[in-house]
Amino acid sequence: MKPGEYVLVDTKPVPHFERTISKETRAYILDRNGFTCQMCGAVAGEPHADDPGRTTRLHIGHIIDKSQGGTDDYSNLKAICSVCNEGASNITLERPLADKLLAQIRRAPGNEQLKVLEWLMKKFPKQSKEMISE
Repeated sequence: MKPGEYVLVDTKPVPHFERTISKETRAYILDRNGFTCQMCGAVAGEPHADDPGRTTRLHIGHIIDKSQGGTDDYSNLKAICSVCNEGASNITLERPLADKLLAQIRRAPGNEQLKVLEWLMKKFPKQSKEMISE
């Protein structure tokens, strides 16, 4: 062979890391995370708040990236939307605690607070009915 020529043994590219998250694991993580992006809160199938022309599509991401020694254990996986995944590259934001979320909701105008309540009642219909009947 001439310099610069090579023989291609296999046409299929080999990933640097094995990409073997099973369908069962993917389904479990999406269900555990409420089919919601764990970085921005976008819900699968709905228009994305940061890009309204784009429907939210969820992926499974690593909390500690595989390039940094992370594993495919459930505890190291999260649902993440394609918009956040594009810019994630080995960063993880901490989830806000309930006190901080409630403080933000309290500061919002009343109509925005009602939107949060409506969303919560839709997300948790069984618990909403139990609270109303009490």
